[in-house]
Amino acid sequence: MKLDASDKKILTLLQRNNRLSQREIADLVCLSPSAVNRRITVLEEAGIIKANVSIIDCVKVGRPITIMVQVMIENERLDLLEKARARFVNCPQVQQVYYVTGDFDFLLVMNVRDMAEYEKLTRELFFTSGNIKSFKTIVSMQNAKQEMAVMIE
Repeated sequence: MKLDASDKKILTLLQRNNRLSQREIADLVCLSPSAVNRRITVLEEAGIIKANVSIIDCVKVGRPITIMVQVMIENERLDLLEKARARFVNCPQVQQVYYVTGDFDFLLVMNVRDMAEYEKLTRELFFTSGNIKSFKTIVSMQNAKQEMAVMIE
């Protein structure tokens, strides 16, 4: 789908605040509210808008530790790789799962209450799997930026 200037403006506005009314968006992009509604519907149906969510402050809800984990898989046979991916995706503490190139196979971003919870997760996700060669833990000391907005040109 080719995005025009109005689509790009709508997407930029929604990424910053998805609680804007269609009337507010319409005023900002110089379209009618019904035109904005139609465009948003098309963007959702095309899968460009994947979800409308709230970003929660993890510290304020008692989950202050963000951890990145580099995971090396022992055997990259497709069925075993998919099994590992599914295990990571289905873990509620894991916020992001990336299958990557380089020295490791997966990069996980997770959020935990404390290191005891993380230790328990390592047992569940890595030690009982049978197909994890190794993993490296990186604990965030400070979150300088956390954003899911995509730059739209």
